Amino acid sequence: MRTNYYILLLIVAGSILTACNSEVDFGEQYKKVIYIVNSNNLLFEEEYFYGAEGNTIDLSVYCGGTEPTSHDIDIELHLDYHVLDSFNNINAIANPNYIKKNLIPESNFTLNNSVVTIKKGTEYGVLSIPFSVDGLDPDSCYVLPLTISSNSKAYEVNSKLSTIIHEIKMVNGFSGDYSGSSRELPETNRSVQPYLKAISANQVRMPIHTLPDNKAFISTNYMLLTIAQDSVNVTITPWEDALVTDLGGSTYNKETMSFELFYSFTDSDGDEISIKEKIVNLEYEED
Repeated sequence: MRTNYYILLLIVAGSILTACNSEVDFGEQYKKVIYIVNSNNLLFEEEYFYGAEGNTIDLSVYCGGTEPTSHDIDIELHLDYHVLDSFNNINAIANPNYIKKNLIPESNFTLNNSVVTIKKGTEYGVLSIPFSVDGLDPDSCYVLPLTISSNSKAYEVNSKLSTIIHEIKMVNGFSGDYSGSSRELPETNRSVQPYLKAISANQVRMPIHTLPDNKAFISTNYMLLTIAQDSVNVTITPWEDALVTDLGGSTYNKETMSFELFYSFTDSDGDEISIKEKIVNLEYEED
């Protein structure tokens, strides 16, 4: 009985000491798993500004677990042409209006080293891929598909998060969703909600008045706005075959993120219609 009493006493004492020590190290409680950040939906879109210097596609690779890594981990990635083909084929079947994603031309990006290193004591590493927008078609969707090939510690790779299709969306300080009114002079007023697409650092393309803005009419129903260096004066020119004329006096207000536009266009009956249009960026309205 005395022996059992001492054993019980030792157990209780050990429990008390353990409970009082908040710094007990239980070691790694979960296995290390590697995955690409933002790959949960496969397609990840990121905005890039025309005119910005040093554009790069930055991909983060993460190593999960309860503790930081105790050594460097090298993760090899590769361009995955197959996954891009599959993605395009599946979406084209599901949606007849689907716009195919295109691989960024090899001349527009640099991938000399496709290894990401997660340094000792950290949780993630970043692969920065320089790219240029020079010569890219503004009406094409460009992507870079990458998949994890291997890692230097043979850790498990999350199969659902091992691939990303990184899409670049080119923008500028004037592009985005707008709303406002487009008035046929002298008095017919109509509400409009155009999307202004960035074409360069200081140019956006927008639909004319209330003409159909779908892709089928892109050569005839759009105009190009060029914002001067003063970020105030705006010049209007036709996009491709559009019959539009600049009436002068068009401006941009950077404080209210709004355009006031004066132009005319020739409708399907051959009549020339003069327009006064005022639109405001929805980002300003939300603020």
